[in-house]
Amino acid sequence: METPDSPLPEGNRLEGIPALRLTHQIWGAERTVVLFVSEQLRDGQIRGLQQHLEKRLAALAEWKEQLAQPRSGPRSKASAVKLVNRMLSGQYIRDVLHVEYHPRRRGSARLEYWIDADALSRLHNEVFGKRIVVTNRDQWTTEEILLAYRGQSHVEAVFRQCKDDQHLAVRPQYHWTDQKIHVHAFICLLGLLLARTVEHSVPDHLRQRSLPALLDTLANVRLAMVLQPSGRKGGRPRAEWQLETADHTTTELFHAIVPRRPPFVYTDGSV
Repeated sequence: METPDSPLPEGNRLEGIPALRLTHQIWGAERTVVLFVSEQLRDGQIRGLQQHLEKRLAALAEWKEQLAQPRSGPRSKASAVKLVNRMLSGQYIRDVLHVEYHPRRRGSARLEYWIDADALSRLHNEVFGKRIVVTNRDQWTTEEILLAYRGQSHVEAVFRQCKDDQHLAVRPQYHWTDQKIHVHAFICLLGLLLARTVEHSVPDHLRQRSLPALLDTLANVRLAMVLQPSGRKGGRPRAEWQLETADHTTTELFHAIVPRRPPFVYTDGSV
């Protein structure tokens, strides 16, 4: 079992990530629980808290300047408490920012505020960046569990793609019976699978920024079957496939994913 201070071992695709794995009774059954630290999440939380603190400190400095003016300040204790609570609103703000209002004092001395450095350090080192994954995949390694969790973004991307009204959208669907709706969804997902297969066959140097971008590029490719006279009386015309002239990237992309042989098409047998 890993400890919070022991990173995943060398040779692991997630090498160096601190993780703790244990089992616990959750939702009426024994579940595997993995606590790990995400540096990306931690950095984002630190930046977010810093931005909120800067806004609060600027607002407090402005309030303190106002209090220095004659006949300024809250009219009652309740008003002062309300203003202080507004300054301390937001996640973790109250933990690190301390504000005190002293109605018996005069001028700007009525307001005091400071940052709790120890509390801020504790948030940075002990709270921020932690994620918990709960699973019933007890046989999986910690690496497999975390990689599956990270794969959630790919699943979400598929759902977004299925809502793209330009490419591979599941809707609109003009069906009302369960059987036809199932067939419609199956065909849409089959189309998505084929499009992803094409996308994965694209060489790295020709990668598009997204699947829709790839489909838009391929939509510019036009391939025509040109019939040429045989040159003999009564002879059958010759069929030749001709690719329309396109820009270099589009042409290279086409040749990279399409076999260099005449395409297979259905005809009525006359050609």
